[in-house]
Amino acid sequence: DKKTFAKELSRAIKQYDVNLGLMMTFGYLLPASVYDLPAKGFFNVHPGPLPAYRGADPVFWQIVNREEQAGVSIHKLDAGYDTGPLVLTQKIKTTQSDSYGILNSKLAALAAGMVRVLLKLAAYDLKIPSKSQPESTVYYARQGANEVTINWQEMDADRVIALINACNPWNKGAVTKFNNRILRILAAEKHPNPHVIAKTPGSISVLEDKSILVSTLNNEVLKLQIIYVDEGFLKASCLLDMGLISGSCFA
Repeated sequence: DKKTFAKELSRAIKQYDVNLGLMMTFGYLLPASVYDLPAKGFFNVHPGPLPAYRGADPVFWQIVNREEQAGVSIHKLDAGYDTGPLVLTQKIKTTQSDSYGILNSKLAALAAGMVRVLLKLAAYDLKIPSKSQPESTVYYARQGANEVTINWQEMDADRVIALINACNPWNKGAVTKFNNRILRILAAEKHPNPHVIAKTPGSISVLEDKSILVSTLNNEVLKLQIIYVDEGFLKASCLLDMGLISGSCFA
């Protein structure tokens, strides 16, 4: 826990003569009394390119920002959050359909290969190369309620889809409101002919086949596919049974 982890880690490192430290998704800042102990260094595996994506959840922000490539960085620990000298950085291409879960899995596989390289260097007593990170003040704080909520008045279709993907599955989708009821959208796609039905952003249209369309910024239209409400994960058409009709509007 937060009060005792440094003491317990130091004790274990000394007891088992640990000569290299490796951490991933660890929420506390390790003090120098811990990361200076292993003779070959203490390293953090960070699921984002540094220094551009310092912070607690870089996978989320890389999707929200619609990066064409996402990356993993391994760096030596120092006194700051994600600020230590870089050892390895690799990137992979992203796709528009990458959800948080999918991209996280892809980056985990990438990280595993990078860790193998690091451990081979250490095992053969080769010098582990590192270089200082470029100066940067960028730090992405953990996302709050505003960051996972769709702003229909300011987001075009691509930005809404990116947010939906970034919230799937960990947040059960991107948040919106209908009749003061919170719901989450887990999957949506652009409608191929938006100009026929595009209206005020957030406005809802229901087609004869029960497809639910939502207008977005720049006269674009989304077709909703999967939603989450308290009753469970449902087809978007189930919203019709909850009182949604053409002309309604998401808040």
